[in-house]
Amino acid sequence: MNGLRIFIGSDKGPIEDNVFYSQRSHGPVYRWHYEKQLARWHVARVDASHWSSHELCTAPWQSVPQQLKTQLSEHYVE
Repeated sequence: MNGLRIFIGSDKGPIEDNVFYSQRSHGPVYRWHYEKQLARWHVARVDASHWSSHELCTAPWQSVPQQLKTQLSEHYVE
């Protein structure tokens, strides 16, 4: 997944459990959150007018749950 960056909420912005953000190259930003009832990660595109890079910080790849890694590879088809 070339150019893929994963983010989490920074300590300056709101921190949400089980929420990650992704962006590939300079493409759109997606918000991923885990829905317990469905036992699945849900994805939604983030409106650029409601997003500030100051609210997020880079997440280490090791902190991303395996199930989310799988969905990310399906979402970002090479």
